[in-house]
Amino acid sequence: MTKKLLLVSISAPMLLSAADKITFTENIAPIVYQNCVTCHRPGEAAPFSLISYEDVKKRGTLIATVTKAKYMPPWHAAHGYGEFAEERRLSDEQIAAIGEWVKQGMPEGDPKKMPKLPEFADGWHLGKPDLILEMPVSYELPASGSDVFRNFTIPLNLKEDKWVRAVEFRPSARKAAHHALFAYVQSGSTARLEGLDGKPGFGGMGTVGVTPGQNNSGGLGGWAVGGIPVFLPEGLAMPLPKGSDFLLQMHFHPTGKPEMEKSLIGLYFADKPPERRMIGIGAPGLFGFGSGIDIQPGEKNYTIRDSFTIPADVKAYAAVAHAHYLARDMKATATLPDGSTKPLIWIPDWDFNWQETYNYKQPFDLPKGTRIDVSIAYDNSTDNPRNPSNPPKRVLFGEESFDEMGAVAIMVTAANKADEAVLQKAVADQAQEAIKRGLADGTAKRYLEHQAQRGAPRVPASRQQQITLLDRQGRTVASVGEPGLYSQAALSPDGSRVAVVRTDPRTSNSDVWVFEVTTGKGTAITADPEANTCPVWSPDGRELAYVSIQGAENVVYRKPADGSRGPELLYRHPAGAVILTDWSRDGFLTFWSGKATYALAVDGDRKPVALFNESHSVRGARFSPDGRFIAYNSDESGKLQAYVGTLHRTGGTLSAEKGPLVSAGVDTAAGGLFWPSNGKELFFLAIQPEQTMMSVDISTGSGFAAGAPRRLFKLANPMLAPAQLSSIATPDGERFVFLAPAAAR
Repeated sequence: MTKKLLLVSISAPMLLSAADKITFTENIAPIVYQNCVTCHRPGEAAPFSLISYEDVKKRGTLIATVTKAKYMPPWHAAHGYGEFAEERRLSDEQIAAIGEWVKQGMPEGDPKKMPKLPEFADGWHLGKPDLILEMPVSYELPASGSDVFRNFTIPLNLKEDKWVRAVEFRPSARKAAHHALFAYVQSGSTARLEGLDGKPGFGGMGTVGVTPGQNNSGGLGGWAVGGIPVFLPEGLAMPLPKGSDFLLQMHFHPTGKPEMEKSLIGLYFADKPPERRMIGIGAPGLFGFGSGIDIQPGEKNYTIRDSFTIPADVKAYAAVAHAHYLARDMKATATLPDGSTKPLIWIPDWDFNWQETYNYKQPFDLPKGTRIDVSIAYDNSTDNPRNPSNPPKRVLFGEESFDEMGAVAIMVTAANKADEAVLQKAVADQAQEAIKRGLADGTAKRYLEHQAQRGAPRVPASRQQQITLLDRQGRTVASVGEPGLYSQAALSPDGSRVAVVRTDPRTSNSDVWVFEVTTGKGTAITADPEANTCPVWSPDGRELAYVSIQGAENVVYRKPADGSRGPELLYRHPAGAVILTDWSRDGFLTFWSGKATYALAVDGDRKPVALFNESHSVRGARFSPDGRFIAYNSDESGKLQAYVGTLHRTGGTLSAEKGPLVSAGVDTAAGGLFWPSNGKELFFLAIQPEQTMMSVDISTGSGFAAGAPRRLFKLANPMLAPAQLSSIATPDGERFVFLAPAAAR
């Protein structure tokens, strides 16, 4: 091979001897342009550009050092332990060429042989997005203090359902942005929270859309420092329904100086709905929530291990890992049913600042019964250069950067469409087991206390609401009581009183109150530091059942509706929120938690029984006046809709049989279910593209039959979490109770 050929060959610098002249234009620029300028160019995350010869020469010694150490380009997955696409790794020969170039004095070479700079479309890695979103206003991050979790809602104004193949995120405060989560939420559902503390967005991390299973929302992926956006494989995409807003949740780490954040988000759409749904499986569940993470100062090799057995045949597409500063070694291996093993991913030198999705070169199959084993090792000693504490401190599970967590997930699709529900149930069961372990070891208590300390922003008087009665045309006919911070208003069985959750703006305490409709007189039914929620009337109107949130437990009580005596304990729910929605005439409460709806006998053994044995979500249930039927919302069609099932009673227990759809022709229906006392009509809320009160005629003479839904009125002020509502109307179906801004009375 001639010297000329050696000089023009990017792949053969290893054949160059010390006597050969290595130049920037012929040998080094191709390496830099192929591996570095994606980030090292104006406007990107890297602290300096590497565009010109002068740029690279100025930092040549540094470049030789970090490439020799394999610190740059950033790629942390071990070579050969899983085969990944677009691996950012320099060959040994390329590293040697950079080092030799520096030794030779970093000659430029012939400028005419300089390669063309790669083209980047308007700064977007994936090309011009189909839709570009921008935060409406900038958010100012303080110079110091603890980590900040902040949520920002961006209107989408979509006129039709879309399917997202990729999301590209461009934060403006790149040095402070640690990671971001993306979700869609019902349009207008977060409006009441925005700006309540005088700043753009709203605080907290357990928000709708980000926390799975909350009302009419879904995840759209995320971003972390060092992450590079990629398209989902062909045939895969994430749903983005019309009538949605985009919810951006950001995690900031203060940098020592004020930072201004005004993010840009690029959305890339698919041409059609996906054939399969992407599901993340792995371990530990809930990022190690139930792994008992407790790392003592000086511990160099604290290790957690967990496994997940795949309940169906799947195809694997990518691996994702997450932990904080102390993690050093993360590994996932698959053991197939025949005993053979397959490496999935190994990150032997985890770096909190470089996190991304590792896409496999070729998707591969994992059969049912495959076990995924994950191990994560942490180093809490002074030998760990990334340890944020000096001297080291005890570290527990937590969401702050200085706490720890950890998990490895494999992104898969079910080989058979019917097995998607099986996979989702297995993931949900894994999460429930993690919660149980977290309850037992104190993790849940610490987590909830931390969330409470962070707290929701206190609401100024200008954001107060008015309890309002509407007629069947949506016209205001009465205002009840004084303005306040209210939620979950419920009319008594005779329509003379309203039970509601009232929040004190000074203390943020939430209590159950009862207001007289005619006089507006209010009576506090609860008055304690616990958050009290979900008031439900007894059929005779003499009592109220409600939920008290006590640490990790949701506790159900009943109490006289006039507050004349203390509460009676009915049931303690060990994990997950309890949403009460009705109290039957024969003494059963119904509530939903997670995806399931339960019946709880007010007297007797008081053990909850799942009413529907379904893998999809069932919520918002209401008993028919004659006790024969139960109306409920379910997402079995892919979107929440209203259904009516049949009730069965055996030996003092209650069960339900799923029934027909009653919201046919409505895009999405969630919550607001109510039967007038004659049982001949059923109300529900249609929530897309706008919240509308709907009515359906019901016949139960010779069996159940429902007419076509008809529109009663549009809600001028959309309700948050409509599936948490109970009795929204008077027994005759002529009056409805909702909440309106106090200024709109």
